[in-house]
Amino acid sequence: MGCEELTNVSLEAEDWYGLRQLFTPQAQSALAEREQIRQAVALFERITGPLAKTHNDMSRNAAGPSLADRQLDCVAETVNTTTYLLLFQQQGLLKWHQVGFPQHRGLFDLLGPHNTAVIIEKASGQRYVVDSWFHNNGALPEIVSSELWAAGYDPAESKWSNQQ
Repeated sequence: MGCEELTNVSLEAEDWYGLRQLFTPQAQSALAEREQIRQAVALFERITGPLAKTHNDMSRNAAGPSLADRQLDCVAETVNTTTYLLLFQQQGLLKWHQVGFPQHRGLFDLLGPHNTAVIIEKASGQRYVVDSWFHNNGALPEIVSSELWAAGYDPAESKWSNQQ
């Protein structure tokens, strides 16, 4: 899928109902809200995947049969996830976080180039990445501190297992 391709999708009322339910009851902490965000981003991907024909999107930049079914790179994942987060914010579903500008790592720090969506905890100003690129369409995204992510975080590498 080239970056020049854009697909518009519309959610039905029942889709929004399901997404809102993930934020009910309202989170009592920023940590709890981050888990709600993980669940909601995954559900949003499962809803929009069949509509945008990205439902077969595999983790990372997988090669293979999914390429015919719109494999998404990290830039497309970042745009999509940021859009979902902005919609959650617009709908008043976020109490503890606000959406930030996407984050980039790579090139100058000797890591492979990579991009991701960002949320900012309102009380502390701590930035967290919301990275759906690591997993297949509809799976729970990674949410880790932006510092950890910028240091090369990869959930497949055991060295990160105790540092989330």
